[in-house]
Amino acid sequence: MAATITVTGIRIRAARVPIRRVLATRVGRFTHGPFLLIDLDLKGGGEGRALCFTFIPLAQKVVPLLIEELVAGLRGRPIAFEDLPAVHDAGQKRLTHLGHEGAAQMALSMLDMALHDAMARAAGVPLYRLLGGRAAPLPTYNSCGLGLMEPADAAREARELVAEHGGFSHVKLRMGRERAEDEVAAYKAVRNAIGPDVAISCDFNQGLASAAALETCRAIDGLGLTWIEEPVVYDDYDTQARLAAKLATPVQIGENWWSWRVGKAAIEMGACDYVMPDLLRIGGVTGWMRLARVAEARAVPFSSHLSPDFSAHVLAATPTRHWLEYMDWGQDLLTDPLLPVKGFTTPRETPGTGVEWNEKAIAPCLLQR
Repeated sequence: MAATITVTGIRIRAARVPIRRVLATRVGRFTHGPFLLIDLDLKGGGEGRALCFTFIPLAQKVVPLLIEELVAGLRGRPIAFEDLPAVHDAGQKRLTHLGHEGAAQMALSMLDMALHDAMARAAGVPLYRLLGGRAAPLPTYNSCGLGLMEPADAAREARELVAEHGGFSHVKLRMGRERAEDEVAAYKAVRNAIGPDVAISCDFNQGLASAAALETCRAIDGLGLTWIEEPVVYDDYDTQARLAAKLATPVQIGENWWSWRVGKAAIEMGACDYVMPDLLRIGGVTGWMRLARVAEARAVPFSSHLSPDFSAHVLAATPTRHWLEYMDWGQDLLTDPLLPVKGFTTPRETPGTGVEWNEKAIAPCLLQR
């Protein structure tokens, strides 16, 4: 299974992709998704790919420049699988004057993802196996809707989401309304629509003021939610620790952690019960796996955020794996996207992550860089 790759070049394309279900949250209303499509070229004709959501369109202009700077330091150099953590750390050092967050960390994360895909392809194995994982079906929840909307609309959409792909046993409801009673009303509408056997988690998208967070969360604490996600601004760990200590419902955070060290500190101070890092921010596969070891040592349930085609592989190699988030954003750009079946997702056995471009679908979405 051992393989060595040598990067000879890179191609990065930007695309603006319509979102099937418009999603309104406390951090914005999403109608289109900004993506980067990354192709690493390898000596001997190999390749590595990654489909990367950039969160805001501006990042589509800035992040590629930083990725190209990182690739300049790798071109022509043989890299083995065991070298990838050192490559990650060297890249971080190369960009250290820009800090370890934001565009610099996104560039580092995206390149790390593409390198891992390339390494698994070169080894002829799926990425999860290269990482020491196993091909067990991953419990998957539908996160493709249920934004901030009226209760009747939420009820209708919840029924649709539960029925997709053969049926889901878990959906996520966005919260962040003006009054706590409105949150309860939205939850009850969804619960009545989908019945008692489907789990519901909620996501505030950092929407609560720290001073009011406990009062609002207590109003929903007895509803039976699977978790309360990002109730306050992501780096207010003191408030999150107080919530985790006082609420019966688990507190879920992590998608805005910019490094595994930040996640480690948050876990150690009791700022959460569950974690859900984002590959695109945590440092790619390298950062994810480092945080996974921290979570394993403390038995912290570990879920994914976005990028289901890629996240399924790293989650399958995560000892405390919990839930895979299914978001279909950008999947039209792939020839054969990884889809859940009856609430579970199983990583493919094809080499790498199985990401192959649907050029016909990509063409009308491409942007000029």
